[in-house]
Amino acid sequence: MSSLTPFQTVGPYLRLGLRLGIQPATVMEGDTIVIRGYLLDGAGNGIPDGVLEWWHPSLPEVLRSLTASDGGFAIETVKPPAITAGGGTQAPHLALRVLARGILTQYVTRVYFADDPLNGGDAVLAAVPESRRQTLIARSQSPSEYRFDIVVQGESETVFFDI
Repeated sequence: MSSLTPFQTVGPYLRLGLRLGIQPATVMEGDTIVIRGYLLDGAGNGIPDGVLEWWHPSLPEVLRSLTASDGGFAIETVKPPAITAGGGTQAPHLALRVLARGILTQYVTRVYFADDPLNGGDAVLAAVPESRRQTLIARSQSPSEYRFDIVVQGESETVFFDI
């Protein structure tokens, strides 16, 4: 008699199976920025085995950043440009997908920048209830560094898009 294969969540394979540390083949022009933050569970604990896949509109490839043992991460890039599409302008942002143990679907979000004047006219950001928009905003810590935490569940959960 055969038995069912047990369900398994995304787990350590993320750290072992993905090509990590990929550097962009395309040279990006502009001043380098660093986005630092934590990938947190609903209790506020860091998620140590997460992978963040992020897309910069100036690059053809998706890049990855790992979380550290405390859930901390760093994304080094240049500030993205505004995007003109569909008759409108989207404020500078990175698209970001969260992969980690226990996540069985895509957790996709965006990272906007608090100091960008185009945020007010971004249709996607405007579609998010005002009380939740701050979960999509990276806060400036210095001219070249931003803070952005990702909370995967609970009261302070980051806004994730159903795509």
